[in-house]
Amino acid sequence: MSFVAHGVGQSQDLPLPLDLVLQAGAATVVISFLGSALLWRRPRLAGGNARLIRVPGWLRYPVLLTSLLLVGVAVIGPRDPSNPAAHALYVWLWVGLIPVSVLAGPVWRAVNPLRTLFRLLRLPSATRRPIPFGAEWPAALTLLAFVWLELVAPGRTDPLVIGLCLIGYAAAQLTLATRYGERWFAQADCFEVYSSLAGRMSPWYWRPPLSGLAADRPGPGRAAFLAVWWGSTIFDSAAGSPFWAGVLQRAGLPVLLDTAALVAVCALVLLAVWRMNITNALIPIAVGYTLAHYLTLLLVEGPRGVLLVFGQPATDWTPAPNPSAVAVLQVALILLGHALSVLAAHDAALAGSPGKPPLAVLPEELPVVLFMVLCTWAGLFLLFVR
Repeated sequence: MSFVAHGVGQSQDLPLPLDLVLQAGAATVVISFLGSALLWRRPRLAGGNARLIRVPGWLRYPVLLTSLLLVGVAVIGPRDPSNPAAHALYVWLWVGLIPVSVLAGPVWRAVNPLRTLFRLLRLPSATRRPIPFGAEWPAALTLLAFVWLELVAPGRTDPLVIGLCLIGYAAAQLTLATRYGERWFAQADCFEVYSSLAGRMSPWYWRPPLSGLAADRPGPGRAAFLAVWWGSTIFDSAAGSPFWAGVLQRAGLPVLLDTAALVAVCALVLLAVWRMNITNALIPIAVGYTLAHYLTLLLVEGPRGVLLVFGQPATDWTPAPNPSAVAVLQVALILLGHALSVLAAHDAALAGSPGKPPLAVLPEELPVVLFMVLCTWAGLFLLFVR
């Protein structure tokens, strides 16, 4: 199966020249920084009280049943584009979970089919065992395995490969949950952690808005998870460029080179994120760039997956999104994510220096601002230069 391009992919789709868009991106970060410096004089995000929208308990059972049916169809169904397995995993779950979580909070924790199956099977668990590597490191490793499957694996759209990988993933997660308890899913199921981090931006889950970004002190495991999340999206954008296609054609060994490049990009992002200690503040950037990168995939292939589930041909849904409108929305998502990240980073800097005047903290934030300007340029450039 061949999905449509994730982004618009052409600079001529922009209503303004690309160089002006890049300048606007840098200006957005700088103005956000100056505005927060003048108007945000004390930390305001820490201490917000969580107010979770309660997902009806019965909803977990339809989600479990749907998941089992889709895995079954992936394994025994046709191995052609009429099988909805790839749409379910790569579009509905990987992309669709972001806007749902941003709006409603960490919903996957409430409907996670692995948690439901663990409870229904009444599997034994040893809840006192410490989870290896610390919080969220296991989730970072499982996310790296998932994005490798999505972006690099030769059979990544083969329904049988998808089904077998999901069965293996579920078996491993359930087995380890019997050793470490149900809390294992909160730290090792990449989709639950993914939803929980995006849900920190939800206005319905946290008060005041964005206070979820200051709810705790992240460790290196979360930095690694964010690096894989954001780094894999950056790699996906770069891998679609003519330059990288030429490198693979000349050198051969595409799987090996793609794997090395994916790991290298994620490692570089991890180094930058961890050195500047801004893990939680970068969540809005990751959310904004992911939505911008996969926007057309969600709009076009999401409904097609629904048609495939009901046995209808995907060609019955043939929308033609206006390229300029999509490009403007993509730019807006990236810039909004960066503006919110600047605000969150500024609030964290104020909270981390309680004895300093607000203006005295600003020089410490300059490396973060410069880093975010570079990230804005890179994100816009990779989306629209193909």
